[in-house]
Amino acid sequence: MLYDAREGASFDRGVPRGTFLIDAAGTVLGLDARLEALTGWSAADLVGRRRDFATRLERTPGLADAGGGGRAVLRLRCPGGRTLDVEATVRTAPELGGCFSVQVQRVLACAEASASADHDGVDPLTGLPTGEVFVRLLEDRVRLAGAEGKPLALVLADVDQLRRIGDRFGRDAEREVVGNLGGILRASLRGHDVAARLHEDDFAVLLPGFGRGSARQFAARLRSTVEGFRFLPSAGAEAPRVTMSLGAASVPADAESAGDLLARAREALDEARRLGRNRVWCYTRRPRVPLRTPVFLEGADPVLLGYSKDLSPSGLFVATGSPVEVGMRCALSFPLPSAEGRVHVIGKVVRMVPGAEAVAASPRPVPGMGFEFERFGPEDRRAIEAFLYENEETTVRPEDGICSI
Repeated sequence: MLYDAREGASFDRGVPRGTFLIDAAGTVLGLDARLEALTGWSAADLVGRRRDFATRLERTPGLADAGGGGRAVLRLRCPGGRTLDVEATVRTAPELGGCFSVQVQRVLACAEASASADHDGVDPLTGLPTGEVFVRLLEDRVRLAGAEGKPLALVLADVDQLRRIGDRFGRDAEREVVGNLGGILRASLRGHDVAARLHEDDFAVLLPGFGRGSARQFAARLRSTVEGFRFLPSAGAEAPRVTMSLGAASVPADAESAGDLLARAREALDEARRLGRNRVWCYTRRPRVPLRTPVFLEGADPVLLGYSKDLSPSGLFVATGSPVEVGMRCALSFPLPSAEGRVHVIGKVVRMVPGAEAVAASPRPVPGMGFEFERFGPEDRRAIEAFLYENEETTVRPEDGICSI
């Protein structure tokens, strides 16, 4: 660690370096622009999330000890593994539910993380797990999803033209962009989601409980957030526009193993880049064939929901005058010409097409709703795949105007 004499001088002149609010559990509730500039965090990255941002050093007063208006020596954890040891004034804020208002007075020491360090499988630049750790997590989560009978989605994201940013603004600017992207990813996660940095500009997100439809929505929000974020504000009007391409796939709809899930999400990402970048693409399994068969809501007395229009390994479209709201999970059953009895699946409504009546041979999308399969038994899966294989020559083309998953 290096002592910064200039920071000490600023304290002597009584010039605060910034203020933040934090509760007793360690959750940052607010911070001002000066502290953003000092630490490198943006408020969007930090506020409302517990990151162990501020911890007391050994043999120094903690926040609670100094809550009456005393001093504390704290260690602030910054993006990229950098730490700041600071002297701060701490007071309780009864008007804010008893949280602490911490005013940083001076920086005592600064420690930069080694650019090549890999501490316990954490990427030092983004604070995310490394690719090696993520592969192990992916295998564990896929096994768990299968055991629990729940879907699991994988989103792969690639920074568009990152090397051009480095060529124009320098390697430090490139690293700053990647570090900020790590913060955006962390801020986008639920408590049980996992994000990782796989390679220099490649990221991955695991979304337990999400099928492909929900993953598409998550990826769309992430793409929009990145596109609207102001990267490299020091560059002023010359600041680059940073975008991401994203690909999504899920189990059990698209894959049964961790390796297949990763490969199919990669296929979707490659397609997003091929189509022009800065977009989201979901893996599409083929074949998809037209099928008109009754679809029932399963229960004590099965209810006819409507008639299917097409079927794929990942879902089916149902023309119905009694639509179910998007996001609803339903137990469905339907007969297949090549199978005895009905196929039983759990599906989630991921798409709605308005209309009360199905119009035969219409060039427009058929009114109804799209279900994405989230759970079915091995025999049901095999029956669906066998039917699709036998009828592959009747694969639906986009120009046929038939809606599908």
